[in-house]
Amino acid sequence: MTSTTPLGLPTFRPDTYGHARMPRNAGQREPHRVDKVAYGRFRNVYLYITEACQLRCEHCYMGERLERALKMTPQQIVDTLTTWRQLGGDKLTILGGEPTLHPWYIDAIRAARTIGYSHVITTTNAQAIARKKFAQLTPEDFAYVQVSMDGGSAATHDTVRGEGTFDQAMQTSAELCERGFDTRIICTVNKANEGDVLRLLDIADDIGASLVKFHVFSTIGTGHGNADMAMNPLEWVNFCARLELVAPEYKSRVWFQPTYARRDQMDRYAGEGYQGCIGRTLDRISIFPDGRCYVCSYLFDTDTYYAKMHDGQVLLNRDSEINEFDLFTKPLVGSACGGCKESACMGGCPAEELVMGASSCSAYPDIVPVCRLWKSSAKPE
Repeated sequence: MTSTTPLGLPTFRPDTYGHARMPRNAGQREPHRVDKVAYGRFRNVYLYITEACQLRCEHCYMGERLERALKMTPQQIVDTLTTWRQLGGDKLTILGGEPTLHPWYIDAIRAARTIGYSHVITTTNAQAIARKKFAQLTPEDFAYVQVSMDGGSAATHDTVRGEGTFDQAMQTSAELCERGFDTRIICTVNKANEGDVLRLLDIADDIGASLVKFHVFSTIGTGHGNADMAMNPLEWVNFCARLELVAPEYKSRVWFQPTYARRDQMDRYAGEGYQGCIGRTLDRISIFPDGRCYVCSYLFDTDTYYAKMHDGQVLLNRDSEINEFDLFTKPLVGSACGGCKESACMGGCPAEELVMGASSCSAYPDIVPVCRLWKSSAKPE
C-alpha cells in the first residue's frame, strides 16, 4: 500500500535485505533514506524522466524517442531511483528530452535527495520553461546544473538548436550563476560549430560558470541523418590538442571526452584513471521511460540494452540475440576488434564495432578508441 510523501510523490516499499536497507527515523513508519553503498557498480545513474523536448537539435542522440515523448509516472520515478540506489547508485543525473518539461520535475529532484543520492545533477537546454522551474529550486538542490550549448555564438548554436535558443540559454545560465548554482556548460562539437565552440570558454569566465565540457558528435539518433556533421577520429584528436593549448588561459575548468586517442596518449589516460570500456566496471546505467536500461549511450537507438525495469525490478535482457550483458564480457577476455592494439586500447570499444561495423583503428592506424563515456581534463586540476 502506498501513501503520499510531503514531496507529492508516492512512498516506496522498504527493502528487507543487507547493507542497502533504508533505515527508519524514530516515529516514522516509512523509510527515510538509503544508506550509502560502498562500491562503484552502477555508481552513476542517468534517469531519463521524459523523452519530450521542445527542440529538435540536429545531433540529438534521442532520435525517434522525441516523437513518442514518453514520460515516467511519479511511482516509476521513485521505484527506479530506489532500486538503483540499492544497487550502488550515488551520483544521479536527471535528464530527458528536456527534463524540466516533466510535470514532476521539481519533486523528482527533491525525492532523489530523500532517497539518498549524494550528488543530484541535471542537464537542460535552459529555455524559458527551465528558467521557471529553476526559480523554484535552490543551489542546495543540485551538485551542479549542466546547460547544453552548441556554439559560442547565436549564429552557430541556433543553427543546431533553433532560432532564439542561444539567448534563452545565456539568460538562464547567467541567472543560475548569479544565484549561486554550480553551473556548467556542455557542448557537442561537430563540423558546423567547430570554428567557434572555444568561445564558450570566454562565456564561462564572463558569467561565472565553473566548467566547460566538450564531446564529439556521434552519428546515432538524429545524427544518422546528419552524418556530414561528424568529425573523423583524427579531426577530433586534433581538436582536443587545440583545446589543451588554450584551456590554461581560462579560469573555468575544461573537460573533454577523448573518444579517440593516439597510441602514445594512452599511458597518460591510464594515469588519469582510465580503465577501458565502461562495460568492464558497470560504473553507470541509463534508464528510459519504457524501462530499458543501457550501460553505454552509444547503443541507445539499438535493442542491445542491458536490462529492463518492471515494477521496480531489474530484469536482465535475454530477449535479443545481442545484449549488453554479453557484449561487455568480450573485452574482459580479449579486444573487441580482435586485434593488434589490445594492450593500448584496453580492449577497444565493442559498441563502436556493433554500431559502425568496424573499429576506428582499422581506418586510422595510429588511433585507438577510448570509451566515449570517460572524460579527461584539458588542463592540470
